[in-house]
Amino acid sequence: MIKFASVGSITLTAVVISIGCSKSEWPRRTKLNEQQVRELNQIAAINQHGDQIEAASFRGETWNIGAVEWDSSIMPLISPDGRFIASSIGAAPSNATRLALPGARIPESTAVQIWEILPGQAGVRSIKQLPAPLLLGDSADDEGFLVEAPQNGGARWIGKVDWRTGDLNWLVKDNQVNALASLGASGRLAWCTRPSGSDAFDLAVRFPNGAQFKVPASGSEWLLPEWSKRSNMLYVWRLNPSGLLQLVAMDGESPTTLAGEAKQISIMAGATRFDPFRATANRSNVHGLTPPFVEEIVFYDPANQCMAVWMPTGINSYRTLLLANSSISAAHDHQGNFLLTMPEGLHWQDTSDLRMIVRINHQPLFARRTTDPMRPFLLLDPGQHVVRIRGMRPSKPDPAETNAAAK
Repeated sequence: MIKFASVGSITLTAVVISIGCSKSEWPRRTKLNEQQVRELNQIAAINQHGDQIEAASFRGETWNIGAVEWDSSIMPLISPDGRFIASSIGAAPSNATRLALPGARIPESTAVQIWEILPGQAGVRSIKQLPAPLLLGDSADDEGFLVEAPQNGGARWIGKVDWRTGDLNWLVKDNQVNALASLGASGRLAWCTRPSGSDAFDLAVRFPNGAQFKVPASGSEWLLPEWSKRSNMLYVWRLNPSGLLQLVAMDGESPTTLAGEAKQISIMAGATRFDPFRATANRSNVHGLTPPFVEEIVFYDPANQCMAVWMPTGINSYRTLLLANSSISAAHDHQGNFLLTMPEGLHWQDTSDLRMIVRINHQPLFARRTTDPMRPFLLLDPGQHVVRIRGMRPSKPDPAETNAAAK
């Protein structure tokens, strides 16, 4: 937590001591030089800033819900309504397998489990286990979540699992290596695809009418697409042969717009495939929640080692906005600010004044927003074999404290 010293007031006190009949006088006021004036102004600004933090910061009530099994490979997915959880169980697949790299082994004992959070304080119950080998994706919507199934011979299929029934429907099933998929609005789907004998991924997009469009790698490689939660913008990572890693924003409204001019920003040089994998490792690509206030993508910046925000349609589209140092995951609260996972705990950061960073929990919890007004946030606390689940809802600050801070 960034903690500021609180200076309530600056008072000069003169003490008069009478000895016999001698006359005492107030000492003459010493004139401040420019340096002292600046220092006093800084103290006053810090004091005001600390008061603003107390008045504006996020406060949450938390309670234990239960725990789900996991294999430590990918964070569990939460349904938008906060009722269901999907976790990867069994033997943890390698990062090469997760990235569908050539020659990666089939994860024979990796499976997916679906859980339900019961009402009130009833805890968590298991609904269904889907058979191995099956990899949990990082994308979901109101209906279900994505999985991947590596096949003998090198192919990989992409499927969608119903949250409530556990039924699996194959969305992409052919002889290609299909991986790293993202669900979008109105049935849109984006994924990476390549022949089993190729090294580099192309980008494939399916539109609501069933039409498909492919963006060739053209000497580079497309990785880890993600649909915007506010529009039909499609974000995708591009890795150039030189090691330049870029983030590209495309208009995914139709095949025509997708083929149009794209916006891009350079993230780092000397990158490998594992750098965009790190950049998206803790993301929760879930649709069906209240969209963010602005067009944006939030990711971990592997060069600056903190969470970052890119707003490709904003006035500062040429650069990213860096969040708190050492942050590794970020979720919006309902006012558009951020709940940040940091090694020192769960923090809140004000987007209108990035200096305002307040620790709200001493454990490095991962926040996930839901549409349930009774538990608008779920907190994930990963352990060695299980992830503990907590509920959290904002608590209103004491009006007396808020009024005092405003004075």
